[in-house]
Amino acid sequence: MPNVDPIQRALNRAAIAACAVLLQRGCPMKRPTEAQTRRQLNDTITGRRRWTLIEGDCLDWGRAVPDSSVDAVITDPPYGVSYCGKENKRPPIANDKHPFVWWLYDAYRATRPGGALLCFCPWRLQQTFHAAIEAAGYKVRSQVIWDRASFGMGDTSSMFAPAHDVVWFATKGRFKFPGKRPKSIIQAANVPATKRVHSTQKPLPLMTELVEAVTPGNGVVFDPCAGSGSTGDAAVRVGRRFIGIELDAHNAATARQRMHIAAKKRGRQ
Repeated sequence: MPNVDPIQRALNRAAIAACAVLLQRGCPMKRPTEAQTRRQLNDTITGRRRWTLIEGDCLDWGRAVPDSSVDAVITDPPYGVSYCGKENKRPPIANDKHPFVWWLYDAYRATRPGGALLCFCPWRLQQTFHAAIEAAGYKVRSQVIWDRASFGMGDTSSMFAPAHDVVWFATKGRFKFPGKRPKSIIQAANVPATKRVHSTQKPLPLMTELVEAVTPGNGVVFDPCAGSGSTGDAAVRVGRRFIGIELDAHNAATARQRMHIAAKKRGRQ
């Protein structure tokens, strides 16, 4: 693979291997038992473990995350647009028929007082997500704009070329940035379609900037819609602990591989 860094090669191999295993009927991927998963979750919260990636439904497993145990929820949930990644012919994203907001109630419960939420959403549905975020208990403070440094598809004759994504920033109680005040516009090049391991994969520099903006060192980041693990990858690389939940088995396997790589790069499993 020319012009591909070792991390990307490892991710591509992990994605291919995960697909192959899943296609072998009668040879399912081995998953931790429920008891093991709960221990891993508790160990991550208490600091004995750096990360936990749960394969399952966040509406079920979100309830297992203890009250006031995470510093920030950073997530890119299904928007309700039935997106399937035409450019790389990926299958439709699970739970994407309607705006997926029901995870917010357990996310709010799990967020500690003084913690934060960063939630991606499409501009067409930003008011829907705004209302759901505040209905869950959070206070929306501002909006962050991700400048993708490139434009997407759309009606080229009657629409401005879309080149940004919207992120709602909300807090639980009185929040204070752990470092300097971040800017509301972040420019980070999108992941090229040919290098993505997930249809809506967010770039690592973007997620790293968001993680560092709202979480203290060694804080806990929670992503109930983990996808291929971009939030967790960023969190582990910069010394935060991470809890992720992902419904899709293929994506969960890819995310685990990314966590392992990030932890090794950090020098600790």
